Amino acid sequence: MILQILFIFLFVILASFILYFIYGIFMPAIKLQTIENQDPLFSQVELNYIGNTDEKNVEVSDKIAFVLCNPERSFKKERLAYNGIQSCALFNSIYDTPNDCTFGCIGFGDCVKACPQEAILIKNGTAVITQNCCGCGECITACPKNIIKLVEKKEIGSEIKLCAAKEDCLTTCDKCNSMSKIEIPEQKYFKFWKSCYKILTQH
Repeated sequence: MILQILFIFLFVILASFILYFIYGIFMPAIKLQTIENQDPLFSQVELNYIGNTDEKNVEVSDKIAFVLCNPERSFKKERLAYNGIQSCALFNSIYDTPNDCTFGCIGFGDCVKACPQEAILIKNGTAVITQNCCGCGECITACPKNIIKLVEKKEIGSEIKLCAAKEDCLTTCDKCNSMSKIEIPEQKYFKFWKSCYKILTQH
């Protein structure tokens, strides 16, 4: 009988110690560690700055952006195969061009990232402005090739030289110095599909 009482007493003490360790030491330590792990790599000022980038004021004009490079272009051969960081500015500073045309679109989408209207698509390695464009000109600054221009909306449908290359430029591009109409495609459901793309690429 005494042994049973002693066993129960020791069991209660042991159980009490375990519960105290779990709720009095272990759980608070985890909570403290979680809080410490949440310390940001950036200061609150930097986080606030990053968070407010979407609130940038966009100037709307009566013009529309246009890329002086034909999205239907093709080359007989590529100059190099590049699998590095997808940045037009970085690539242009190191390699200049992925093909034998030094004037054409690089196609990594710096202008796409800069556009507040999400009005730019990449088609066949070439930036294409859509009807969502508000003419703010942010893409012009982002393009290291300086081949994005603003045109009057009334000029849509008119024929221009859809190429920024010089007349004596030696290139295998089949659309070099060719004339074409200014066409601004409609961007149907682009934001929806872009959201789907972001969700799929996060995993």
